[in-house]
Amino acid sequence: MSPLQTALGLLLSLLGASISIYWYIYWQRNYRGQLLTQGPYAVVRHPFYTGFTLISLGLALMLPVFETRLLLVITLATLSVFIPREEEELQARFGQEYLDYMKRVKWRLVPHVY
Repeated sequence: MSPLQTALGLLLSLLGASISIYWYIYWQRNYRGQLLTQGPYAVVRHPFYTGFTLISLGLALMLPVFETRLLLVITLATLSVFIPREEEELQARFGQEYLDYMKRVKWRLVPHVY
């Protein structure tokens, strides 16, 4: 394992933790049962999942052992199933408001990627 790989893994993990903490504080202060579209939700539709994915990826790079790699695989597999289901539920709950939001915020996890 190279120092560059360790540094990149640490950076990604810290970035993911920062995004997750920011999301949590924003969500706690603003969620009242309505659709949130500002703050981190103005960048991606699932900011907490972005943060957790970055943490998982960073750990797999920083500590490349079976457990961290498994965490990353489980995270990606779970989110690939869970995100579409969650978006279906949000469309059913919020209707056109969510569809309009999806048009404005095109990216689920990573801007200009996915």
